[in-house]
Amino acid sequence: MGSEKKTIEDLIEELTNLGVDSREEAALAIGQMEDDKGIDPLLKVLKEDESEDVRAAAAKSLGNYFDNKRIIRELAKTILSEESPIVRMAIVNALGQKEEASAVKPLLPLLEKEEVVYVREAIIEAIGNTKSKKFSDELLKVLKNDEVIEARVQAAIALAKIADKRILDDLLDQFKIESSDEVKSLIVGALAEIPDKKSVELLENSLDDDENNKTQEAAAEALHTIAKKLGYKDENEMFDSIE
Repeated sequence: MGSEKKTIEDLIEELTNLGVDSREEAALAIGQMEDDKGIDPLLKVLKEDESEDVRAAAAKSLGNYFDNKRIIRELAKTILSEESPIVRMAIVNALGQKEEASAVKPLLPLLEKEEVVYVREAIIEAIGNTKSKKFSDELLKVLKNDEVIEARVQAAIALAKIADKRILDDLLDQFKIESSDEVKSLIVGALAEIPDKKSVELLENSLDDDENNKTQEAAAEALHTIAKKLGYKDENEMFDSIE
């Protein structure tokens, strides 16, 4: 005979098991059940368990209780004091999984405070996935000021998803001074999502930038996209119209 299916009570009890693997498995299993009885035990594990893997598992499972606003508050509060980047990453993923602005808003202060690059990247991605224009200014700050290329890359990708016409001029200005070819090419992608004739001259000039192949390719694709979105047959017709 197979083993009996564990109840929520069984799993909660296993959260106090001496074995790290057992506690981690129990935390994940509770999240799959989505029984409200598991909330407080998972929060206790998140805040107190000595194993970062177990705390990360608890954070992941708490993300399944997304409709409970208390969970969002507790996750947001915990990430500020959590020392393990693995657990902070799990909390970011939990807050970001439903792609709702209200859930990721508590992550905004960490755009500057988070020192671990891959966690900061995840925060930027989670914010961008909401596609909320509320966050355009914060992401623009990252694009302009973050010294880490990977963070600026994620900021450009996020801004392309948000496609906020209000920051068009800022994107154009940043393109002109951006030192990374990869980031420049992604800014071009963001410009393509905000079709405007202002972008055309800058992108057309980029076609002659022999030193930056990525930017050249991105500019050609963006011009084609902008032409279509502005109602032209192709980019050549757009160029003739603008001239």
